[in-house]
Amino acid sequence: MTIVSDGFRSDGSAVRVGQSHLRPQILHLATRYLRGGSERRIRDIARSFPEADHHLVLGREADAYLAWRDVGPASITIVPSLVRRPAPLLDLLTFGRLFRLIGVNRYDLVVTHQSKAGVLARAAARVRRVPAIHSLSMANFGPGYPAWQSRIFRFIESRLAGTTAAYVVAGADLSRTYSEIGVPAERLHVVRSGVPLPGTNKPGAVKTRICERFGLPEDRPLLLYLGSLEERKNVLDLPRLLAQLSASTPSSRPFLVVAGEGPLSDRFAKRLTEAGLDGDAKMLGFVDEPRPLVSAADVVVLLSSAEGVPQVLVQAAAAGTPFVAYAVDGVRELIELGAEGVAVPLGDLATATSALMEVLDREGRPKRARMDLTSWSSTAIRSEYRRVIGAVLESGTGITVDRSDHDERSVSA
Repeated sequence: MTIVSDGFRSDGSAVRVGQSHLRPQILHLATRYLRGGSERRIRDIARSFPEADHHLVLGREADAYLAWRDVGPASITIVPSLVRRPAPLLDLLTFGRLFRLIGVNRYDLVVTHQSKAGVLARAAARVRRVPAIHSLSMANFGPGYPAWQSRIFRFIESRLAGTTAAYVVAGADLSRTYSEIGVPAERLHVVRSGVPLPGTNKPGAVKTRICERFGLPEDRPLLLYLGSLEERKNVLDLPRLLAQLSASTPSSRPFLVVAGEGPLSDRFAKRLTEAGLDGDAKMLGFVDEPRPLVSAADVVVLLSSAEGVPQVLVQAAAAGTPFVAYAVDGVRELIELGAEGVAVPLGDLATATSALMEVLDREGRPKRARMDLTSWSSTAIRSEYRRVIGAVLESGTGITVDRSDHDERSVSA
C-alpha cells in the first residue's frame, strides 16, 4: 500500500488521522480517479464540507496527481490491489487492506464511489462500525451489463442496502433502480453532479468560432460525441452510424466531432479509416473546455449501455442542443424535465440513425434551453450534500454540523 500525502511522500504505511473532533474526518474510496462524473462527485462533496478533512483511498488506475489537484485532500492512499476487473484474490486482499486502514485510522464517515470500491469499502466499514454513505453515479447492474455480472452486483447491493446509512444518487431514474432491489426509499437522496453549463447566446457565432479553432467544416451539420472512448460508451458503433447517416443524407453529409480520449482511441481511428470516413470526422482528443463545442453542435449523440445521468446531455440541454441517446438511466428523466432529446431502445442503432436524421432535418431552428436546471446549481448541490451527510455525521458520531446554506459553517463536538 502506497501513501501519497503532503509533497507526495510515500512511506508504505497507513496515515494516522488525529481524533480531536475539531474537524470531521471523512474517508472517500474510489476504484479509480480520472475525469469522469463519479470523480466530480468527490470534488462536490469536498467543496460542500470545507470544514472537514477529506482523505482519499484510490485504486491502481487512479491519477493521484489529478486527484490531489482537484480535491486538495488531507491524504491520498493508493491501493494497488484495487482494480476494476473481477479479481477474487485481489478483491480479498483489498478488503483486508481497507479493513486495516479503516480500523487503524479514526474516521467519522466513509463515503464510497464507484462499484468495486463501493462494495469492498462499505463491507469493511460495516465490520468496523463506521457509518458509510454510497455516492451513486450509475448502477453496476442492469441491461447494459453481462447477465452474470448484473446478477452478482444486484445481489450484493441488495445485501448492503440495510447497512448503508444513506445513498446520494445522481438522478431519479437511478434512485428508482436501487429502490426496486430493496434499498429503503428514505435512504435514497437525489443530489446532482456539478457540471459547468453552457449558455445559448448567439449559437451561429459560437459555431463559426469553434469551427475555426478546431478546423471543422462550418457548412456541414456537426454531430458531437463528447466523452471517454471506452466499451461502455459503445463508441466503436459511431463509425457505422456515421456511414448510415452519410448514405441517407448525401446532399448534407454530417460531420462527426469526437471530443475525448480512452483505451479505444486507436481502434476508433482505425474503424473510421476502414469505413472511408476520415474526411467526415475529426478526433479532437481531450478538450479541457467542452461547453462551446456543445453549443456549436447541431446534435449530440450518446450510445452508452449504462449511465446514471449523462452529464454531456445535461450540458446539451442547457445549451438547447438536441440529443439522441440510448434509453439508459437518466435519459428519459432529462427529457421529462424539458430537454430536447430522443431516447431510443438500447442497442438499436437503426432507430438511433433514424432519430438523428429527423433531428438534423430540423437544423437551423433556433436553440432554446427549456429544461429546469435548478437542481444542478452549485447552491442546490451544496445544500443537499450538507443536509444528507450532516445528518449521518450527527447520528453516527455526535458531531453537530451547521447544515444551513451559508458560506461560513461550523462543526462542533
